[in-house]
Amino acid sequence: MISRRIPVAVLATLLWSGSVAASDALLDAYIADALQGNPGLQARDHALDASRADADAARAQRLPELQLSARYSRADGGRTIDFPAGDLLNGVYGTLNQFLVDAGQAPRFPTIDNQSIALLREKEQETKLSVTAPLFAPALWANADAKTALWASSGAAREAHARVLVREVKRAYYGAIQADAAVQILQASEQLLAENVRVSEALVRAGKATRDRVLRAEAERLAIVQRLDSVRAQAAQARRFLNVLRDQADDAPLTLPSPEALPLPQAPAVEATRPELRQLDAAIDARDAARRAATAALLPTLALAGDYGIQGTDYRFDRDHDFSMVSLVLRWSLFDFGARNALRHKAISESEQLRAERRDLERRLALARSSASDDLGTALRAIVAAEARLAASDEGFRIAERKREAASLSQIEFLDSERVLTEARLNLVIARCSALDRAAELELATAAYPLSAASATAAPTLPE
Repeated sequence: MISRRIPVAVLATLLWSGSVAASDALLDAYIADALQGNPGLQARDHALDASRADADAARAQRLPELQLSARYSRADGGRTIDFPAGDLLNGVYGTLNQFLVDAGQAPRFPTIDNQSIALLREKEQETKLSVTAPLFAPALWANADAKTALWASSGAAREAHARVLVREVKRAYYGAIQADAAVQILQASEQLLAENVRVSEALVRAGKATRDRVLRAEAERLAIVQRLDSVRAQAAQARRFLNVLRDQADDAPLTLPSPEALPLPQAPAVEATRPELRQLDAAIDARDAARRAATAALLPTLALAGDYGIQGTDYRFDRDHDFSMVSLVLRWSLFDFGARNALRHKAISESEQLRAERRDLERRLALARSSASDDLGTALRAIVAAEARLAASDEGFRIAERKREAASLSQIEFLDSERVLTEARLNLVIARCSALDRAAELELATAAYPLSAASATAAPTLPE
């Protein structure tokens, strides 16, 4: 006969020191894989980088800007200015030349053609350095604050995604362990029931039992076979899901400890602000900054502009061709049919909307923490009940084995005892893994998992 007794206390004592540390290291390694390779989290990383670049660009707009511009032109045709130089001077020059001839001298004054001056030079160049610096532009300052707040919001969203990812990895990890343990339990049950079929057939051949005993034993075995096939499929799916979260191949090897080697969960000792709340706080700061920007648009802006360069038909660097200019530029939009006021009211409404959403989220997160804490307490108590149930079932099956060997127990009673033991073993596995799953849920609700070492973000931390 194959014994089904499981010394739970002895097994836990032998495996606790080494197996607990190993299981924790395995889980930490799988979480690290997910935080490093999960495509969903990588997408959040890229979004965070884009938000940071947007904030850098907004801050840069508050600083002076230096530009180099160069233009070289060739022109042909276009408008002209006609100047009758010949008509004005040729008569005078002719009279003067006649006086010179009469005096016995050679004529000195030439004949001049009328002039046609092109407005466009045939060739021309202008090369200059331009500096612009905002002196008073409150809308730029508010816009920079808004972009920085959105950067912080993106960082909080990335952290929230990472924490949910940790939760999903733990759920998949404990689910895979539970499914693998169920496979082993049902395999042992199937082996025992197969042995029971063999014994029943031997009794029928010896004339000590009827054919219905074999049929009942075979039916019980086939029921376990059917259940085992379903559990194997669940185990394969759990492994695939864990590998998907780690961005590994579906059939990548996994090392999974037994449920007995897993440490009993405890309530997190540290509670932090959920990143979802900080995400909304940053979004509220961004909308407040947008409101300030809309209000600042009603004010004038003042900027300093300076140019230095060279002009002419050729590139010559001398005092006859260079130029410089400094300007103060004032801009003030006096009337826009209420467009800026409408943007201001929109920002105010969006800010109030986010504040209401934050209050609602805060209440729901508090409820989630309370529910997760209650669920963990219930799950821990279920482990105690499951261990007592398994101990009673194991002792009951041990007695049933002795009674069957003494031929004082019916087959139905033996099969019922075996079924009770199998269900008790499965129930303890489910209770342990469920408790660990509930602990992971409470860890998510309290933001207690230490992400700083495994997944640090580069978003700024805004003041409360």
